[in-house]
Amino acid sequence: MTPPAARLFPLTMTHRPLDSIERLAAHLQTALTIELSTIPPYLCALYSITDPSSEASRLIRGVVVEEMLHMMQVANLMNAIGTPPSLAEEHVPVYPAYLLGHAEGGPFIQLQPLSPMLARTVFMQIELPESSPQAPAEDEPYHTIGQFYKAIELGFETCVARYGEKEVFGHDTGFQRDDTYFGPGGGELHIVHDLDGAKAAITEIVQQGEGAEVQRPPAPYEEPYGGYDHYGDRLDGTYGPILGTPWELSHYGRFERIARGEVSLPPIYPMQANPSGADLDGDFRRLSYLFDNCYTLVLTALGEAVGKTARPGPFFQTAFPVMQAALPALATLLMGTPLNPAADPGLGPNAGPAFVYRPRPVEEIVAEAADLLARPPSAFGGDYRQTWRHNLGLAHRALAGAAADDLTLNSAHG
Repeated sequence: MTPPAARLFPLTMTHRPLDSIERLAAHLQTALTIELSTIPPYLCALYSITDPSSEASRLIRGVVVEEMLHMMQVANLMNAIGTPPSLAEEHVPVYPAYLLGHAEGGPFIQLQPLSPMLARTVFMQIELPESSPQAPAEDEPYHTIGQFYKAIELGFETCVARYGEKEVFGHDTGFQRDDTYFGPGGGELHIVHDLDGAKAAITEIVQQGEGAEVQRPPAPYEEPYGGYDHYGDRLDGTYGPILGTPWELSHYGRFERIARGEVSLPPIYPMQANPSGADLDGDFRRLSYLFDNCYTLVLTALGEAVGKTARPGPFFQTAFPVMQAALPALATLLMGTPLNPAADPGLGPNAGPAFVYRPRPVEEIVAEAADLLARPPSAFGGDYRQTWRHNLGLAHRALAGAAADDLTLNSAHG
């Protein structure tokens, strides 16, 4: 895709309020895809950090947790108006790509190891604050994610005024969730039953950094962002759960700290940008495709959890353990794998997770992990073989637990 030519004059944006439930639902599905599109690049940067206890790792991990919550919150908003959300293949981003619906194309999202430049030119642009609290609502195209959510909030107001609150919220699918968990982080999931609940859910998404308003102290009548439970820097210098996280620790603010060098970076895996399993051979290609299978399994399980069942199994027995254990184990193993067998893995360039939608039945994914676990490669020395066994062992255990779930997730197999 060719980036649009530079403009010599401001782009005039027009916004027609979302005046039907169908249009509102379509924009919420776009919001779901936007939220999902940020997660793989943030995870890729997170996995590239060799020290998971570092401040940089903690900052990005907190952002990922909140992005997952945002995605689930958008799903609740969709279910509240009677439209099940979809994480089917047509809604899953392919990288590299421009941010869906963004004005003039950018930011251009790539899968890359963490660097101050990546934080500045990509991540801060994704989370860019509105230029003013009076910035207008914009659907597509939009200049900031916050303005896009303003359009959705205005759409809820318009639909309620046109159809009545009972008609807008009277067809709940029954699939809203507030029982999910991705790890300690800020905010909480809202079950939405009315306009006030919808606006509260949207406010929480925006205030956590998705294009948050220009940063300022909260007015006395406002509920400040710092009123939410959150992970952040505490007064004693440690990082952990606190009440009253400052406004500047929005997603934009956290990435800004990395971009400015205020947060020192530990060694980073020398991963090639936008990795592909096609660049690898034999069992290493199988390893890359196994990661893709696991990523797709997470999306399939999340799709079940937020749009097809009220049962907790797809989330707690599949999505959560595979995302928490299998994905990081396989990703870091890939990031320690040189593309050239004769190369030094400390210098690279190395492989990495491609986040490709690659469906496969759960039992086949488990069998593939078991087979690779039993086949540690002779290349790259004993330390690499030990890491291979350890990381594939973690992935296999997580996948075996997913296979034990009595809900069939083979719908991922198209």
